[in-house]
Amino acid sequence: MSAEKLKDYTADLLTLETHLYNAVNKQRTSDQAGDADAMELLNSIDRILRSQIDALENQIDRLGGGRKSDLKELLGSFAGLAAGLIDSVRKDPVSKMLRDDYTALSMLATGYTMLHTHALGMDDQELAELSVNHLGEITPVITELSRVIPMVVARESTGLDKSTAEEIGRKAMEETQKMWRAGQIDKEPVVL
Repeated sequence: MSAEKLKDYTADLLTLETHLYNAVNKQRTSDQAGDADAMELLNSIDRILRSQIDALENQIDRLGGGRKSDLKELLGSFAGLAAGLIDSVRKDPVSKMLRDDYTALSMLATGYTMLHTHALGMDDQELAELSVNHLGEITPVITELSRVIPMVVARESTGLDKSTAEEIGRKAMEETQKMWRAGQIDKEPVVL
C-alpha cells in the first residue's frame, strides 16, 4: 500500500468522524435530549471526537497534507446523509439518536482497525499507534451505549411509571449484556 493510500484512509476516517461530530452536536442541543444518561454519553462522545478530529488533521498534514479540495469533496459526499440525520434529530426520540451513534461509532471502530492494519503494513508506527489509541477511546463508548440504550428505550415507553420503566430497562440491559461473552472476544478468527 502506498503512502497516498494511507492518506486516503486517514481522510476517510476524518470525514466520517467530522460527520458524526456534527450530528452529535445537533443531538446535544436537541429538545429531545433530556435523558441525563444520554446527555452524559453525548458529551463524552463530543469530547472524544473533537480530540480525534484534531489528531487526524495533523496526521493528514504529516502524510503530505490534505488536498483541501479532496477533503471538501469527501465531506460533501456525506452532506445528504448529514442533512437527513440532522433533520431526523429534531423529531427522533433519544433512543434512535443513540442507536445511530452506536452504528456510526461501530463503523468508525472498523475504520480504525483497518487504518491500524494498513499503517502497520506501511511501517508507519505513529499512525498505527494513533489509530489503535483512537479505537481504544471509541470501544468503551460503544459498550456504554449498549448499556444505556435499553434504559433510555424503557424511559421513553409510554404508559410506564418511572419505577417500572427503570426495572424493565435494567432487566433488558442485564439480559442483552450477557450476549457479549468474553469467550467470543478472545476466540481466534475464522479465516475462510
